[in-house]
Amino acid sequence: MSKIIILIEPAEGHFDPFVPIIKSLLARGHEIVCITGKNFQQRIDRLGVTFYPLPAKWDPGKQDIYEFFPDLKNKKGLAQIKSYLKHVMYGQVPDILQVLNKVLADFPAEVIISDTFMVAGNWITELGGPPSARLSVISLSLPDKDMAPFGLGLLPGKSVFSKLRNNLLNVLFEKLLFRDVQSYINNIRTQVGLPVFDKSFFVKGYEIPNLVLHTSIPSFEYPRDSMPDNFRFIGVTLVTPNDEYKMPIWWSAVDQDLPIILLNQGTVAMNFDDLIYPAIAALKDKQVNVVIVPASVSDLPELPDNMHAEPYIPFGNLLPYIDIMVCNGGRGAVQNALALGIPVIVAGATEDKMEVAARVEYTGVGINLGKQRPTEHIISKAVDNILQNPVFKQKAVELQNDYAKYDAAKLAVEAIEQLISETK
Repeated sequence: MSKIIILIEPAEGHFDPFVPIIKSLLARGHEIVCITGKNFQQRIDRLGVTFYPLPAKWDPGKQDIYEFFPDLKNKKGLAQIKSYLKHVMYGQVPDILQVLNKVLADFPAEVIISDTFMVAGNWITELGGPPSARLSVISLSLPDKDMAPFGLGLLPGKSVFSKLRNNLLNVLFEKLLFRDVQSYINNIRTQVGLPVFDKSFFVKGYEIPNLVLHTSIPSFEYPRDSMPDNFRFIGVTLVTPNDEYKMPIWWSAVDQDLPIILLNQGTVAMNFDDLIYPAIAALKDKQVNVVIVPASVSDLPELPDNMHAEPYIPFGNLLPYIDIMVCNGGRGAVQNALALGIPVIVAGATEDKMEVAARVEYTGVGINLGKQRPTEHIISKAVDNILQNPVFKQKAVELQNDYAKYDAAKLAVEAIEQLISETK
């Protein structure tokens, strides 16, 4: 069996997709060292994996990410993406390479598996290290001539005009808007002893790894003329019920004959003014049940009888009861809902959430509200639209059937073991 290093950005949405894959690798007898934030050490220990910490300067721990990286705080959309790329994703590479070399000195791994934002795990292969695999945990960002550049949340081109627009935007992004990011990345590469990129860093991010495992399905991505040979769709790593968890006391009083709406703002962008508060106002007088997770009752105004809040309910226990999810576009939450045939309403403009929202719109499985802070009226209208129009549910069920064709952990392990075999 093989020695494997797994390198994970210290965030829930990055860590969670790895868990089923780690369990499957362990079941196959592989030995694993996991490098990530200290906030995840106990969970890694419980898996039976050796933990190694990230440098403290790149590990927010329990601190809000926007407080830990203040340059991100008052930005959204492209400005936030550019700041994250420079000051986090690529800025951390030299320090992470040092960590990897220390671990490799005592643990000669045969492959390194890293998430999208831990590019050091791929660059070390270029520096003579072991082969690498990338677990892609964000929407597909590989440029394509008919696709708008990643980060705008624009749909693919269908008309001649939209295709021309997207082609021009791609040129504008590469030659002007992201030129400073490309220059920054090339400076980092020179610093660590690598040649500068001869293509857009978006393209090279998919070319450098020996293997790219994309946590989605073709029908929830835009169609493309071609994909790199190292690219694999593996589906989504689904949440599972926690058999030891007991639902809150108030759950027994929920009227199961009425639609149940999950209101979720994720674990990163937690300003309740954006979505939670306007959604409460929008739904308080409707004939629906509303479950707000994660949220503490003490953080909210007095809730009407049809609403309940809870700091934590495992999604695997809650989602099977949900009829609509209203959220800010966290990719894991959206895909887990769609894998159960649940239509979604998305409001998001931070991280990659605008891209998730655009894919919801493109596939017809829900409604893209097109902004981070929708009004009460917009949310109310969107909920009514989904409740009254069965097409959204039908489209969501179609995607549910597609997701069911993929076993993410099984496909990932098979591809990783094949990579190890081919590169020995």
